[in-house]
Amino acid sequence: MGKLEGKTAIVTGAGQGVGRAIAAAYAGEGARVVLATRTVSKAEDAAARIRAAGGDAAAIACDVAVKEDVARVVAFTVERYGTVDILVNNAQVFKNHTSVLDHSDEDVYRVFNSGYMGTWRFMRECFSYMKDRGGKIVNMASAAGVKGLATFAAYASTKEAIRALSRVAAREWGEYGINVNIICPLASSEGLAESTPQEGLDAIAAQLPVRRLGQAEDIAPIAVFLASRDSDYLTGYTFFADGGSSIDAGR
Repeated sequence: MGKLEGKTAIVTGAGQGVGRAIAAAYAGEGARVVLATRTVSKAEDAAARIRAAGGDAAAIACDVAVKEDVARVVAFTVERYGTVDILVNNAQVFKNHTSVLDHSDEDVYRVFNSGYMGTWRFMRECFSYMKDRGGKIVNMASAAGVKGLATFAAYASTKEAIRALSRVAAREWGEYGINVNIICPLASSEGLAESTPQEGLDAIAAQLPVRRLGQAEDIAPIAVFLASRDSDYLTGYTFFADGGSSIDAGR
């Protein structure tokens, strides 16, 4: 029996990268998974692969920056599976390699509306289904915010806002058996590969204690742990899945 047998999960940004790997890992542990993403063809492909492997998954189009889309995804999940037990807020538009002064208002609004507002909206929509039976919420942040990396102003600020929201919700919702935790991942992705030359990726890997850049499959087991009963006594914490890059972040 899988660790998530009988549970229903929503994973946003599940068409590729970390989100896709988490959705597959959840299904492998017995969860019924709804994959929500803007590019629904990618989510449909991921869901089809899960079903081919014997899992239960459905894909749905969703722009997390649109309030109505968020409500529609949760309503779809409840209609299909009865409730929501697990929520992973992974979708995020990002803006990087831009100085503080060169960020436009539109850049900041777009990144914040996708990351923070999308996370907040999904958490609020799912709360009523978790309130009486408990639940697990896993939100994605970034060391870019924790470390204050240059040229990541909008993205870093948004991710730190998500961490703050997660800690507040962990305090307010703990009495309902709802755990809210955060993962700060560092893994190779399409976006990272597109924005960073290979020598840059090699330089990142060389600076890590583990001497390699992580893959999405390195992050998924941590998300499984945070969605399972194994993490029942943990809430409001940030887990740095980054090969030791943020080794001093907890000090």
